[in-house]
Amino acid sequence: MAEEGLWRWQHSETQIAKPSVEAVAFADVPGWVDDDHCAALACYLRSVDLANTKLPKPPENILAALADRGKARQFFEQHFAPFRILAEPGLLTSYFQPVLEGSRTPSPAFPIPVYRRPADLKPLPPGHALGADGLTAARDAHGRFEPYFTRAEIEAGALAGRGLEILYLADAIEAFIMHVQGSGHVELDDGTQARLTFDGKNGHPYTSVARCLIERGHLAAKDADLEGMISCLRAHPETAAFLQENKSYIFFEEMDPKERSPKGSLGVELYTGRSLAADPLYHMPGIPIWVSAPELAFDGRPFRRLVVAQDTGSAIKGAQRGDIFAGTGTDASRVAGQIRHMCEFIVLQPRC
Repeated sequence: MAEEGLWRWQHSETQIAKPSVEAVAFADVPGWVDDDHCAALACYLRSVDLANTKLPKPPENILAALADRGKARQFFEQHFAPFRILAEPGLLTSYFQPVLEGSRTPSPAFPIPVYRRPADLKPLPPGHALGADGLTAARDAHGRFEPYFTRAEIEAGALAGRGLEILYLADAIEAFIMHVQGSGHVELDDGTQARLTFDGKNGHPYTSVARCLIERGHLAAKDADLEGMISCLRAHPETAAFLQENKSYIFFEEMDPKERSPKGSLGVELYTGRSLAADPLYHMPGIPIWVSAPELAFDGRPFRRLVVAQDTGSAIKGAQRGDIFAGTGTDASRVAGQIRHMCEFIVLQPRC
């Protein structure tokens, strides 16, 4: 999940906002007939049963459509109506699953702990006073909520000795990137593998470390992609202090190593190039969205494709704000780090 991912989404706690829209015809959606609707349908099928009962359930013979683009496109055209969001162009970014080196035991080579979610960390009730400070979760101290430990406090040992360690990583910057991305594939020193996925955050608001580096003159805005930020941090003597500017801290749980992709906020494996982190205040989880970012070259073509809202993130706010999952590893990192493009959304609303 994109950093700062939310707690598992619950429809009863979220009201969908209604942005200004206009109805359009599928024939007027640029690039619609050229998309791989089989891939979009496969992504949709991963979450339709978990997302919302209002979403159309595919017929039993839908498997045939997974191999026939025409039939897959027909499913979306029959069961949904497209509505263009009437707003200034939005922003499309991207996230990925990093691959890291780790160990089950701490050592000078692997000093960075990865923690599971503590039992005393609870979501704040709606309207709680701490919410005015931007907190979304806090420590339950005998029935009274207190701000949870910050990143700096946790890295100084605030959670040490509580048995929360899942494993240990080799590099503090790579660990931070895993926090930002919300998942990680870890190659362990005993030859085994571990897959980690988001399981909560300490509740503090996310602060962009790249923005801090820019504001203090250490990084030029034109170089503020992922690779540029990492290079700047590695060259700076106060790396730890810059990372701790982001008080947000992510907790993880271990997945089945056989699962190839991390899970989004809907609890299903993300689909490379099709799973979108979107704002649940505007978009029903599981809903298909046509995203157009023509200045972005993705898979060798302009980015015009049908994606599915299967994830969230506290930095993903607005009716036309999206974060596309780019996959796992170095190539995905390179792709994701360069995506920051204006975009437009056409939402596919279920037909009545």
